[in-house]
Amino acid sequence: MNTSDLRLALPAAGCWAASAAALAAPIAVNVALAGVLAVVGCAVAAWGWRESESKREWAVTIAAACGVTAASAVAVTLRIVAVDAAPIRAAEGKPVVELEVTGDPKYLPHSQMLLPVKIRTLSGRNQRPVAAQLAATAGPVDPLPGERYRVRVRARPPKPGPSNRLSAARLSAVGELRLVRGPPWWQSVAGRVRERLRDISALSLPERAAGLLPGLVLGDTSGLDQETSDNFRAAGLSHLVAVSGSNFALVCGAVILGIRMTGASAKTVVVLGAFTIVGFVILVRPTDSVLRAAVMGSVGLAAGLGSRRAQALPALGTAVIIVVLLWPQMALAPGFALSVAATLGLVLWAVPIRRALVRRGLPEWLATLAAMTLAAQILTTPLLVLITDTVNVLAVPANLLAVPVVGMAGLLGTAAAVIGALGPRYGPGGVLAEFLIRAAGPPTRWLIVVADWLGAPGWASITIPAWFGFVLILVTGACWGIWHVRRVAGDDRPVVPVWHHGKGE
Repeated sequence: MNTSDLRLALPAAGCWAASAAALAAPIAVNVALAGVLAVVGCAVAAWGWRESESKREWAVTIAAACGVTAASAVAVTLRIVAVDAAPIRAAEGKPVVELEVTGDPKYLPHSQMLLPVKIRTLSGRNQRPVAAQLAATAGPVDPLPGERYRVRVRARPPKPGPSNRLSAARLSAVGELRLVRGPPWWQSVAGRVRERLRDISALSLPERAAGLLPGLVLGDTSGLDQETSDNFRAAGLSHLVAVSGSNFALVCGAVILGIRMTGASAKTVVVLGAFTIVGFVILVRPTDSVLRAAVMGSVGLAAGLGSRRAQALPALGTAVIIVVLLWPQMALAPGFALSVAATLGLVLWAVPIRRALVRRGLPEWLATLAAMTLAAQILTTPLLVLITDTVNVLAVPANLLAVPVVGMAGLLGTAAAVIGALGPRYGPGGVLAEFLIRAAGPPTRWLIVVADWLGAPGWASITIPAWFGFVLILVTGACWGIWHVRRVAGDDRPVVPVWHHGKGE
């Protein structure tokens, strides 16, 4: 690993930390922090300009980190100011608002739902769009992102806490939701794909498998029963229904590989790959892990278009900076932290672990699966302990048993979702989709069996104090630092980067 691979680590960490702190701190503190960082960055840059080339490089890195961190604090502060000044904060009575749906509804008992929205107009007057949450009676059809509704509401302040700092209000619908404008065509297509996959899965598979397959393919867990969900969480398999980076890489990688096999030029591959990334994000909804994976894929495509090597650590650092600047709330999202930690673990340790296992006589294919599973668990396990006070003691064997079939179920399910949305339900597309879903049945049922075996025991998840997770993170970081220093010191040659063009070597 080259030292240059780590230059974006400091700006990325600073951007992440500044966004998280800005969501929790008063506005005056945020402004002061941004000012101090800007001054420090300028001072370091001026000092480095007069020093040697090696010191100048580090000075540039530190100055850039200060600049990015200050920009993050300013960006979050401006958003907080805009939310605090939103007219809905001062609204009285039961005003009529026009809302735009921004995500999937969360269904509650008694036919109620919580819907993430943006407030577009208040009492007929346009205003700067601000985020809010609407509680309303669920209708027969799921609202789609991009749809606009007009409704009379009762407004309350958002719940206190940093995670709600960018939300303007909690709204309760007093009357009926009246559709003002339908969703964009691409969201209509995405909604049709998701609905058709649920319908065909329900007709082709047993109940539990039918609820799981849309989650594996599109992150749609609306049909997942509670028992299966609990067992997946206890066995450390819940990331499989969260459309993590692995799902993203599997689907987009298969499409790009197919395009390459046709003999298309590199530019064509990059352009069509970009359309694949955008389409998949729209289809599965822009959650934290999907956005992270999409930004990393876009970074790799941009590097390919410029005929430059896209190394994984710089790409991950760039992805963190872009995601946190565009969506500051991600800085406090546990899923985003776990996604980045898993990717970092794969980048740092997958190849060394694989080589060590092969040297000890393990077959290449089994060593690869074991290395990917262990590398992802190295950093995610301490984080899970820190966040949830629990650890999944059977996560590694559960993932080893699940990995060989996840790709098969994901690819078959994705193909069925796209093909099944073409034409009428019982047309050729629907028939072929049903065949593909039936083929995805055995691997999907196997995943349920693994979750039931390893997630159902009461000791699959054990409670551990949160401070122990923090200690594990420190120990893991210290071990990696010692290993990296010894590796570099023991080899006079430049250390080969661990990742080039998406291949770990």
